[in-house]
Amino acid sequence: MVRMDDRDIVTDCLNGTKFSSTNYHQAILEAANDNIRNTFFRMHNDHMMMHKTLFDLMHQRGWYQVEPAATGAQAQMQQQTPHHYQPEIQHFQGPNPNQPGF
Repeated sequence: MVRMDDRDIVTDCLNGTKFSSTNYHQAILEAANDNIRNTFFRMHNDHMMMHKTLFDLMHQRGWYQVEPAATGAQAQMQQQTPHHYQPEIQHFQGPNPNQPGF
């Protein structure tokens, strides 16, 4: 018989919230009814809050180690993009009343 300790149980719960969140996200995108979409959205947010709580618990106990965002994100960006890369920012202008069709 395999016994699960507290860390195993919380890890299993964390993975379950990740799985559920992914499924709720997909359901939100595919829902054709606003009431159903809103229900899925609320359930998705509930799972996201549960995930945050479980993550914080694991992180506080040293069960979930993360690399600091500043160094990890910067290093990853330097490896993936050339140094001269500048993201293009596009601003939404709204419909143009002078274009045909408006």
